[in-house]
Amino acid sequence: MGAPLAWLVTRTNLPFAKLFKTLFILPYMIPPFVGAIAWSQLLNRRNGYVNRWIMSLFGLDRYVFNVNTLSGLVWVMALYLYPFVFITVVGALERMDPTLEEAARTCGSRTLRIMKDITLPLVAPSIAGGALLVFASSIANFGIPALIGMQGRVFVLTTMIYSYMHSGGFNGIAMASSLSVLLMGVSVGALLINNLYLKKKQYTLISGKSMRPTTLDLRAWKLPCLVLAAIVVFVTVILPFFSIALTSLLDAWGADITWENISLRNYRYILFEYKLTKDALKNSLLLAISAATISMILGSLIAYISVKTKIRGRKALETVAQIPYTIPGTVVAIAMILAWSGRYGINLYNTFWILLVAYVAHYTAFAIRTTSASLEQIHSSLEEAARISGGSWLKSLRDIVIPLIRPGLVAGWFLIFMPALRELTMSILLWGPKTVTIGVAVFEMQEAGYVQISAAFATLLLIIVITGNLIVKWLTKGKIGI
Repeated sequence: MGAPLAWLVTRTNLPFAKLFKTLFILPYMIPPFVGAIAWSQLLNRRNGYVNRWIMSLFGLDRYVFNVNTLSGLVWVMALYLYPFVFITVVGALERMDPTLEEAARTCGSRTLRIMKDITLPLVAPSIAGGALLVFASSIANFGIPALIGMQGRVFVLTTMIYSYMHSGGFNGIAMASSLSVLLMGVSVGALLINNLYLKKKQYTLISGKSMRPTTLDLRAWKLPCLVLAAIVVFVTVILPFFSIALTSLLDAWGADITWENISLRNYRYILFEYKLTKDALKNSLLLAISAATISMILGSLIAYISVKTKIRGRKALETVAQIPYTIPGTVVAIAMILAWSGRYGINLYNTFWILLVAYVAHYTAFAIRTTSASLEQIHSSLEEAARISGGSWLKSLRDIVIPLIRPGLVAGWFLIFMPALRELTMSILLWGPKTVTIGVAVFEMQEAGYVQISAAFATLLLIIVITGNLIVKWLTKGKIGI
């Protein structure tokens, strides 16, 4: 999906191409487990909206689709992970040197041959890189396989680890730890292969001249391509949003969709009456704010040491700090349980602090990357001038460096705050009776059958997440990916 859609919005005269470019990225903003809930409501074999509509339309007496299968799991995964490929290929196509394509066109080559022999080989590293990112993300994902696969007895590594941890006892922990090592090896291996592949495929995509690639005139294909793009948006964005919003307004899951059965009662319940959801909002906000702040402080210090000093081992420090982000969240959670359950004298299990430590370990890499990018743009002569003028290191840091990198610090803080607010993969293994989070609350309510209340809480989370992502995009002005 990602590569053809990227080509359509960047290299053709597709109507509303800029709008579609934004809409195709929207699934990336949606928490995957929320998307899984939406598609479970749409294609559920008992009360799924799509199944009910098809059965009513054609007079059928049994369901047509069953999302709780391996193919259903692949379908939902693909819909929420294709933006990885889309974003990387769009970047490559927009920066490509168009002279090779223009030379081929001048020599009489047709569009399809140009795409096959020139365009595709040039963007192949970006396609492969995006595909490997999808592979690493899907194998580490917990929310979609748990909500879609487990109900149909379709297990993957992350859900098997979850099952073993909940089985209790030493054998369960041992099996979960063994699977975690396997999961870590596969995930890290995919990222290493990605880096190795990109090093070997170094094509010159960006030239020194400022030129826009030639836009292909779709002609008679313009309308069919516009319809195709609209269908993609409808399936990936509008239909899931509509499903989860509609369910959140129903008094009972599976009830007829009439005005009598629609109200805001579920929202009033989760915001003002239900203790679980009120605690989840409070805990997630506190965790996200704390994790973002601590991660930015640690990440900024590590980035400053790596970029602005000549201390021996600084690059090794940066590498070690970024390792937890390359490891699946499930593995990080298992490691936290084994390390902080009293074996080494400190017992943080079932407390707020074990969640905070896991979040900080996992998201500090965000802070390092955003701060490093900002620090590399500050010339060392500015700090040297301050020291020559008698200013101390702390004074130059306070009066020169921090004001200059403040936009990057703010953007980095939000880039950590937003995923921490909706985190599920680590939290589902680390939460305790008093430390339920938003992601865990949505998951537990969905699993317990409180579908309409879960949908209301998920809709609230969607509004918060999309608003936050728009704020990040505005703050970074598109320089840092959402």
